[in-house]
Amino acid sequence: MTADQMSTEFQIGYDFITNFEAPGVNEREVSFFLTQAQEEIVHSVYRSDKEVEFNKKVLDILKTTNDATTFTAGPYPNSFWTDLPADLLFVINDRIKMTSSASHFFPSTVFDDVKVKPVDDDYYNDNRKNPFKKPDFELAWRLDYAEDDTGYKRKHVYVIEANQVLTTAYIHYYRKPEPIIVQDSNYVAGDGAIDGEDFSDYTAASLDSELDSLVHRAIVERAVKLAYAALQNEKGFQLSSALEQGK
Repeated sequence: MTADQMSTEFQIGYDFITNFEAPGVNEREVSFFLTQAQEEIVHSVYRSDKEVEFNKKVLDILKTTNDATTFTAGPYPNSFWTDLPADLLFVINDRIKMTSSASHFFPSTVFDDVKVKPVDDDYYNDNRKNPFKKPDFELAWRLDYAEDDTGYKRKHVYVIEANQVLTTAYIHYYRKPEPIIVQDSNYVAGDGAIDGEDFSDYTAASLDSELDSLVHRAIVERAVKLAYAALQNEKGFQLSSALEQGK
């Protein structure tokens, strides 16, 4: 389905579920609901136990890679921080490249395609001194973090073999899908954006869902439910405000 077709089905479903008694939903609002629904569908499919072939059809278009080469000292001995791409949803797998320092006796050595094991803080603390489990020349650990001092950022911390320097992290991941934007000739510059896509750029053409058509109708159905939930929340807020004013 195109974004315009999705909008049409959304309006039909929304009118039905609200019994034709709710205020109308404009194209900008429909775009927000469709985009949110699309991302929720991706989360559901990623975590589902459906057939592998179905999941591949839905998610494969979102596969991408990022070669991180900028690192800062991490919070653990011989660990390194790196920021993750803003569009990252789920990590599929990652590998690293590390380099040893040259000495009078040994040249610098590059260890490429080193496996990465995702761990948590408990695992780190339980095994950081275990010679059979701690990082070595064939294995690194990865911990996931987030910080919001200067805006929310997701980060990886890589813990590697002592006396090595991390030079590259090859991250394979599923990215966020592009938003769904229904065109409207009335969009203006002040209408804002979704995930970096300005509404004012879509006065003559829509931005369709890039996901497989297998899930298009599920996106519309989820969007209708999200809109209905938002309507109910608004009614609850209005009722609460009226009751407060009547006290």
